[in-house]
Amino acid sequence: MSERRTSPRINKVHLVQVSRFDEEGFRADLTTGRTLNISRGGVRLELHNSVPLRTVVSLNLMLGERIVDVTGTVVYLEVLDGERSGMGIEFNDLDPEVEALLDEFVSRHEEDKPSEDDESSDD
Repeated sequence: MSERRTSPRINKVHLVQVSRFDEEGFRADLTTGRTLNISRGGVRLELHNSVPLRTVVSLNLMLGERIVDVTGTVVYLEVLDGERSGMGIEFNDLDPEVEALLDEFVSRHEEDKPSEDDESSDD
């Protein structure tokens, strides 16, 4: 099985607000959760109320000190326990300013990750 991700995932926990809109553009659902990890291509969330697979959602996502609005598509769902769900969101057409903030956020936090050499060291 080949690895599909082209960007590292940064394990950061931040609050996130998820909105789903109906066909007429009215907000159908609003839920709050937390990020589990984030990459340049998407985010993995933990929520109490999941959103159906392939749904387009709007996220208020915290990147460092900034809250940005992004849209994405639910591409992955999992049941974590009886109350919580995991959700993978693939970002859709990011605004160039948001894309630059996301790149900066991921690049800055890549430096915080231990390298594979550090993890396998017997020291």
